[in-house]
Amino acid sequence: MKKLVLGNLVVLGLLFASCSNAQNQSEPAAAESATQSQPATSVINKDIDVAEFANLANAGKGLLLDVRTPGEYAEGHLEGCTLLDFNSSSFRDEVAKLDRNQPVYLYCRSGARSGRAADIMTDMGFKEVYNLEGGIMAWQRSGKPVVQ
Repeated sequence: MKKLVLGNLVVLGLLFASCSNAQNQSEPAAAESATQSQPATSVINKDIDVAEFANLANAGKGLLLDVRTPGEYAEGHLEGCTLLDFNSSSFRDEVAKLDRNQPVYLYCRSGARSGRAADIMTDMGFKEVYNLEGGIMAWQRSGKPVVQ
């Protein structure tokens, strides 16, 4: 009797395994065909060095955002930037007003807040978000100008 029960369990196990395998093999094909029928939307959320940031930001094809506090901004900022304080309670509301299809170039003091801001903006549907690695401190160390 024990052999019969054990044999039935083995057969049932093999049946479940083969059904599961057949289902898993058909799922990638279905996913692949769904991907092919819908256009892929690429999202860029990238940390970039000072040289690349300067090239992209100076091309004038996006929005340059300083996400530091007003006090930090007053000490010196990049020319042509817009201040949008990451620590402000209205930060997300202000971000929501921006064009999600326009490239955004973010910086803060060291790159940490702007990195978090980039993640938030990507989650909110922004297509291209670039974060200055090392923030304005790296910018200044490289000899790039700031205005007050």
